[in-house]
Amino acid sequence: DAAQIATIMANDNPVARAESLIALINSLDPNDFEQAVVEFRKLGITRERMSEYTMLLHAWAKSDPLAALDFAQNNTSTRFARQTILTSWAADNPDAAFNWAINNHEGEDANPWLVGVIRGIAANNSTRATEIMTMLPYSRERGEALTSIIPHITKQGKEKATAWVEAISDERLRTGGAARIAGFMARSNPSEAAEWIMNLSDSESIFRAAGEVAGIWADNDLDAAVAWTDSLSGNAKSRAAREVVMRYADKDAHKASSWLATMPNEPEYESVVTSYIWRTAEKNPELSLAQIPRINNERTRNRYYERIVGRWIQRDENAAQTWVTQQDNMSETMRKRLLQMSQPKRDR
Repeated sequence: DAAQIATIMANDNPVARAESLIALINSLDPNDFEQAVVEFRKLGITRERMSEYTMLLHAWAKSDPLAALDFAQNNTSTRFARQTILTSWAADNPDAAFNWAINNHEGEDANPWLVGVIRGIAANNSTRATEIMTMLPYSRERGEALTSIIPHITKQGKEKATAWVEAISDERLRTGGAARIAGFMARSNPSEAAEWIMNLSDSESIFRAAGEVAGIWADNDLDAAVAWTDSLSGNAKSRAAREVVMRYADKDAHKASSWLATMPNEPEYESVVTSYIWRTAEKNPELSLAQIPRINNERTRNRYYERIVGRWIQRDENAAQTWVTQQDNMSETMRKRLLQMSQPKRDR
């Protein structure tokens, strides 16, 4: 009843609270779940109570999924309850859950109920989960579905993970899947993830995955990430370098600048340069500005000068003006424009 649920949720011990809630759930008849959920919701669905709310919905779905879904449709405004119920139901009866998801979606947007179904079947039937995921258009929902499938794909081993990625015909989904798998692997073993991505046959998948691995690796072992990036070539190297240079700049902006100087002045490396520029603009503006000449487009180059010098002027006007006057590789027009940026401030 209401008092029992309130007493359970008032317990500050999360283990004891969970045990008491499980005992209550086990004592409920199928017709009791609705009132239990109603009383629970009266307490307020806070972040701290989401795990217990999930337990109640999951158990109700095991007992009477259609009643649970009917309640959720009529009493909740978000997707959470219905997706949670569908996840529980799909684990036991995937076809029925799938049919409900299809029949209860209207419009041309991605079907959010299929995400719940996918979560429920991914552990036991990743093939079917993948088939359903490919029914979704590019969307937040497809990203959520992909996130739920990836852990189960990686558990099957590197070879099966490669085969899974390369069997996906949709390029955007394929490259996204490769990146997610690489990132998942990299969290536990970045060198293994780095080896895995180089076995992919699709250059765009390698490109996306290289960025994922590089960022995660650099967060945990910058030197190893730098060495790995140096061993790469082509677009994979530029993509990895873009992630690594930001972490490198945070640790040692001067060394990062020297590392950046070893990279070729080619169009695909411009994103690496701009990543460094923005990362160092606040704390090391002179190092940041020194990289701007590597930007090929004059209009873009001038825009970077204006933004970074403008911010520097707000923090240290004298230092910024001194730097501008000392630049020999800058057009006179650009120099005058930058020096005039602080003029209105002095004239007020």
